[in-house]
Order: sequence, then structure tokens, then C-alpha cells
Amino acid sequence: MYRRKLKHSRVKNLFKFASQKNKATCLVESALEFDACFHFEYSPAIVACEAQPVGFKYDFEGRTCPYTPDFLLTHSDGAQKYIEIKPVKELAEEE
Repeated sequence: MYRRKLKHSRVKNLFKFASQKNKATCLVESALEFDACFHFEYSPAIVACEAQPVGFKYDFEGRTCPYTPDFLLTHSDGAQKYIEIKPVKELAEEE
């Protein structure tokens, strides 16, 4: 397991969301993820939201690949789920 460190760059824009639910600031990589923070913040079914949680590595075709999901949500029933935020244009592709 590892944690990514997001840094400002000329290529990526970073957004900060001040969360009262988490009592912390969430640093996200896109405007779409920033908008999703509002949904998570005001949803009564979500107790906590962690942006860029601890990543993990998995094996794929003989290589080890790192992966960090966009969010880790904790629901009111205690269930935790990873969420990946993508624009509709990317979801429409078959890959």
C-alpha cells in the first residue's frame, strides 16, 4: 500500500474542497471530482469521504501496477466503497 502525494503542476489543476463532514480539506485532481465532493458532503447516507485514499498494487499481464481510486466513501451502515469519477465521454468508450 502507498499514498500518492499530489503536487501542483503546469499540466494538472488541483482543487481544494473544505469538508465539514470530515473536518478536513480534500485535495482533488479535477473539477468533476470537486463537484462530486458536494454530493458526498450533503448525502445523509455517507458518513465520511476520503479523497485519494491509500492506493494498492495489483498484478496484470505479468506486471505489478499501482492504482489509487479517487475516493473512499464510508456509508452510514459501515460499508466502505471505492469510487472512481469519470466524465460521460470516457464511460461511453468500450475499453
